[in-house]
Amino acid sequence: MNSFGNIFRLTTFGESHGPAMGGVIDGLPPGHRFSLAAIADEMARRAPGRSTLTSQRREADKVEFLSGLMAVDNDNGELSGLSADTDIVMALGTPVGFIVRNSDVKSADYDALRHVCRPSHADYAWGARYGVRDWRGGGRSSGRETVSRVVAGAFARQILEAKGITVGARIASLGGAVDPDDGRIAEIITAARDARDSVGGTVECRIYGIPAGIGEPVFGKLSQMLGNAMLSIGAVKGVEFGMGFDGCNSYGSEVTDSFSVDSTGRPVCPGNYSGGIQGGISNGMPVVMRVAVKPTPTIMRPLNGLSDNGKAVVFEPRGRHDPCIVPRLLPVVEAMAAMTVVDAICLRNAGSVSDF
Repeated sequence: MNSFGNIFRLTTFGESHGPAMGGVIDGLPPGHRFSLAAIADEMARRAPGRSTLTSQRREADKVEFLSGLMAVDNDNGELSGLSADTDIVMALGTPVGFIVRNSDVKSADYDALRHVCRPSHADYAWGARYGVRDWRGGGRSSGRETVSRVVAGAFARQILEAKGITVGARIASLGGAVDPDDGRIAEIITAARDARDSVGGTVECRIYGIPAGIGEPVFGKLSQMLGNAMLSIGAVKGVEFGMGFDGCNSYGSEVTDSFSVDSTGRPVCPGNYSGGIQGGISNGMPVVMRVAVKPTPTIMRPLNGLSDNGKAVVFEPRGRHDPCIVPRLLPVVEAMAAMTVVDAICLRNAGSVSDF
């Protein structure tokens, strides 16, 4: 399955060490204006090689749009073809095709792994599923695949922001440290890197401004859709909403979402223990979820793998790997959340995001 979404839909393609990653977006509202500069900003947040704390693979991650968009003059509304300096574009209502070229691949680093399955990676399971795999950087199971999600999510974010809905993610914990600031984050990741190890953590994502009534009551719950979106990210191992797992060990009297009315007469749940979703449907409070992100499985020390002939082997990894992928996952989490909310609104409105 290489497609995500129902009405707002993304189909992705490409491998980590192939010529390019890419995708096709269906469901952009025709006539809606978007900023390509804003999309480039999101891509820069996810890109590798921007810090000593990330993989030193250096990719420009410039998006090339192939269809579905035209440049629009903000003064007179005239349309024209895209150029290198185009910022504001208009969606035509047709599929938006795009590619992001891979320019800094070092496939030779993986030649020794041609017949070796790495621990905690998709190598063995992928081979069991398809009978063949791309050993170069993990192929399609690489985190490189998320570039296409960030492109589509940047479009979805702009649709939501036009309606007053915002999506933001932060690092909630890292290596056991709760609510670490930037300095502490750098210390933890640096320590893991210097020890030739890796570290994981949790990301909290909040969605503000989502109106009550989004989501389906049985199959297609908003929490179900968001959980599916988050768990499609390769490094994510768990999702919780509102009170989460810890709250489920509380007494009901401690986590009941009692109602009150704010100064505008709007019903609110001040505690928001439900995380903005009740019965699978948004209740007008901020949607709050947290995702658990595993430590990077490839670490620069001898590892126990499995050969193609089923024998246990010890190997020394090579290549460029993040000692921690949590910081680079923030825009990916936001992108998947934004796409999910747009799709849920479209489902409620039978395909239109124009009327909430």
